[in-house]
Amino acid sequence: MRKKTKKVALFFEMSAVIDRRIMHGIVRYSSLRDPWIFYLKVHPFYMLPQSNPWHKLIMPELKKWRPDGIIAHVDMQKAEDLISIGVPTIIMPIGLEEVKNAPILQSDKEAVIDMGTSYLMNLGFRNIAFCGFGNVAWSQVFSDIFANRIVRAGFNAYVYKPPAAFISSFVKEDNEFLCDWLRTLPKPIGVMACNDIRGRQVIEAANVAGLTVPDDVAVLGVDNDDLICDVTCPPLSSVALGLEKAGYEAAKLLDRMMGGEKNRIKNLFWQPTQVITRQSTDILAIEDHEVANAIRFIQTNAKLDLSVDEVVDNTTLGRRALEQRFRTMLNKTIREEIRRVCVERISRMLLETNMTVYQITSVLGSSDGGHLARTFRIEKGMSPKEYRRKHSIL
Repeated sequence: MRKKTKKVALFFEMSAVIDRRIMHGIVRYSSLRDPWIFYLKVHPFYMLPQSNPWHKLIMPELKKWRPDGIIAHVDMQKAEDLISIGVPTIIMPIGLEEVKNAPILQSDKEAVIDMGTSYLMNLGFRNIAFCGFGNVAWSQVFSDIFANRIVRAGFNAYVYKPPAAFISSFVKEDNEFLCDWLRTLPKPIGVMACNDIRGRQVIEAANVAGLTVPDDVAVLGVDNDDLICDVTCPPLSSVALGLEKAGYEAAKLLDRMMGGEKNRIKNLFWQPTQVITRQSTDILAIEDHEVANAIRFIQTNAKLDLSVDEVVDNTTLGRRALEQRFRTMLNKTIREEIRRVCVERISRMLLETNMTVYQITSVLGSSDGGHLARTFRIEKGMSPKEYRRKHSIL
């Protein structure tokens, strides 16, 4: 008897890079198994709070199609409508409300903020700010997490608070207020934006305010939307997210649920994977020229067998003096910075290529795969293979 092909309904906004990449992961999972038949709704009207076509057209059409499962990026009311159909459903909520009777797919916001702020701190910034949208719930959560993270690190948290009239820059442009805010901040400063759209707006405001990016204001976005990042002037650095992997895992969970397995997972999270550096953060905000030169040398020559003495030899200081300055400026040793930069290179190769750990070891100038694995585990808390498995669907 021929196996029944599963029918899966997808509700996503194709203009949003997050939704597109989640869908890539879902389709990848399906293509590697018995391909699913998809019912796809990608128009924005179904995402609006008051959307008559939803009840007059979409819901009747969907019930008639009789899906075996659903994955949807919708608001709470529509999530409840979809769950009421009675088939396995995974919700990517638009708001922050708790969805009942279905697993949730969402961002690990703590991890995103931690990666972004750590990146700016590693560039030497001690003045770090956050710019989100006004009355947008998920952006406010990012803002609160950011403030707590910066205070714990011992710095002042600078957070943009738009005037009440600008509840969201999707509604009104607040460039004038952004310009005024940027002018008041201590310089140099690193600004983390809640997403790439906001990051682009911050750079535009800095340009209008007569500030130089990245010398006065370095800007970091979130999502790594290549199109937005590359058309921004200067190009925008961004925190990349494991969205394809999240979509793949959501499809995998839905498949098990459609097979009759009772779901015990309440939430699925997409994780940040790495920071993609572009011109908007291509700077070292370190006043100590010897330390800055040492870091540039490490970034240019990072290999597993790069020694501390080689770094010291490219400065005018002795080893003890340079080590003391590293601790003062970066709260780390030279060896720790070498390890961090090497591991970031390894991470990119693990996610962006099919190279084996042995091949990556060779690229980094070593023949000791065990040394690479130990170094990677110290920095990331897992082996290279575990890291690739966690973040990649290659």
